[in-house]
Amino acid sequence: MLEKLKNATVKRKNEGKANDFSPKSLETIRNDLKNGHAELVIDAMLKEEARQEIKKIIENNYAAHFMDYDENKLDDVYEYVVSEIVGTGVVERLIKERPDITDISYNGSYLIVESSDYKEIYKDTDHQITDQYITRLIQKFAHAVGKEFTPKNPIFDGVYGSIRINAVHSQNTTGNSTMSLRIVRPKLALNEENFEMFAPKFIYDFFKVVVESRNSILISGETGTGKTELLKLLFSFVLFEHKAIMIEDVPETHVKSLFPDKDVFSWLTGNGVSVTDEIIGALRNNPRWIMISELRGREAYEMIQAVLSGHHVISSLHSVDAETSPKRLVNMSKIGYQVDEKSLEEDILRYFNFGFHIKRVVVKTRDNNGKPIKRVIRYLAKIVEYSIDGCQMVFEQKYRNGKFTFSTGKLSEEFYDNLAEVDLNYELPKYTDELANKKGLVIIR
Repeated sequence: MLEKLKNATVKRKNEGKANDFSPKSLETIRNDLKNGHAELVIDAMLKEEARQEIKKIIENNYAAHFMDYDENKLDDVYEYVVSEIVGTGVVERLIKERPDITDISYNGSYLIVESSDYKEIYKDTDHQITDQYITRLIQKFAHAVGKEFTPKNPIFDGVYGSIRINAVHSQNTTGNSTMSLRIVRPKLALNEENFEMFAPKFIYDFFKVVVESRNSILISGETGTGKTELLKLLFSFVLFEHKAIMIEDVPETHVKSLFPDKDVFSWLTGNGVSVTDEIIGALRNNPRWIMISELRGREAYEMIQAVLSGHHVISSLHSVDAETSPKRLVNMSKIGYQVDEKSLEEDILRYFNFGFHIKRVVVKTRDNNGKPIKRVIRYLAKIVEYSIDGCQMVFEQKYRNGKFTFSTGKLSEEFYDNLAEVDLNYELPKYTDELANKKGLVIIR
């Protein structure tokens, strides 16, 4: 009798939304599939073929649960059910429907979504986000990469497709479980078209000649300021003639797919291999460039040695400002090595060329309909040129009282000599407290 009910052909009565699907029916289908098709459910997290097979099973065996949906809405409902059972539910839908989203987090109370332009609480009256729902979602991510998320394994770090996830179980929080997702897409979020929101156009030209003339660069800034996106933009200027090795913990830069015509090795850490191991290995591959997506500790020492051996480096790190970055490298090196601090800092100032510092600010503006909104602006705050005599300001941008202004300093004769060696020219324009033109941005107060 039950089998006949599952396969019954029924008349659909209305055009209900996918989110209206009965939670009880969803749980019934989920439990049946886990009991009868456990391996297929796990495979469907990563394999599209398995996902489509799950969808067919639902279509063929559970028609009675979809009786309230009109024919032209039915496929959307099936996709919703599949995403809830074998996909990542609301996360999957948010990523699909809102391609500008970069971060999704759950703080134990509500879901927050962020893009390069905004941060807001996710509100969906049709779908209640509960701690149970979030915990099940985290467990799906964990199972997909062969890990567990339980009171005995309360911290989960993982990468699933284009998503990097960190979660902490309620066992180790003061309330519910928490979760942070970073969505990384294979595209240049910072590019020539939108660059003037970040810095004036003449800085884009400066970046190009700085990379083509092979200068070592340190990118600093707080979490979420866009250090990786700047690194990707700088990588776009690397010439084919200059072999590059990209080293990262998780696949964030997507340099192989973004720049298929460049000579690039893309390496990931893990499985017992550290950033330090890969920097040492990189030196045996005859690269011109070694790029490390983010420095966190003792690997800074090996990176410095790579620069001292004639290689060129671009890396990001957390630092208060560009001037402080050399001292940060010294302190990170001390985590794993005994060093002469003064001598090492002098080497950094002598052989690293530039420091770029990024900031972010939330401003009040209006959307296309004139509604007041808050928008996140990431901007280049400072460029300094390093030398044994200290740090020389090349460019500085400030946000004060609702306005962005910028000033320029100067570049060294050594920099211009390096440009001449590779037949390049660049003239840094002179500005003092110039009002920045950020097209389309009208700040209200």
